[in-house]
Amino acid sequence: MGPRRAVRACLVTSLALIATASLAACSSSASKAQAVASTPAQTAPVGPPATSAPNTQCEQMDAVLVEALDQTPEGQAYTGLPKGSNSEDVQSAWNTFTQVLETDYHARLQSAAGSDVTAASAVTALTTYTTATNRLAGGQIPEFKDEAQAEEDIKLGRTPEPNPEYQKTVEARTNAHVELSTCMPHWPVTF
Repeated sequence: MGPRRAVRACLVTSLALIATASLAACSSSASKAQAVASTPAQTAPVGPPATSAPNTQCEQMDAVLVEALDQTPEGQAYTGLPKGSNSEDVQSAWNTFTQVLETDYHARLQSAAGSDVTAASAVTALTTYTTATNRLAGGQIPEFKDEAQAEEDIKLGRTPEPNPEYQKTVEARTNAHVELSTCMPHWPVTF
């Protein structure tokens, strides 16, 4: 099994476990609902995605993003995916591209951001996004405190105990994603 397939398999397993845990939580008793209620909530932006950048600096950063999508092999691989590609392939191609964007275009994004707080924060968010994505996709952070116990809990219809570090990393990645899509309208909102 190649490294990309291993990452995909890990992501699919994580998504399956999340879905199973969510279903178990929905049908659980009040005590189980209380355990789920302690999970940090994630907010999503309200309304349609932005079609223009909020300021000149974000507009310049968005132009760098579009250029990278057009000119890098990784960007072309992402934008060249056939319509209807499975979400794993789309997410994998996007993750590969964002690593190149962070590594090869970071200085240009910083320069475009200048001293604008919103744009500079989006540059920091890119680093957070790529770091969190690498850690999650690489399986560096287990989703549950005790993976073996989590598997048993899921089989028995109980809600497994989440790993706080995993939850914190997912939340940081989600917040970074929202910030990036707010500053740069060509950043995908969802996959």
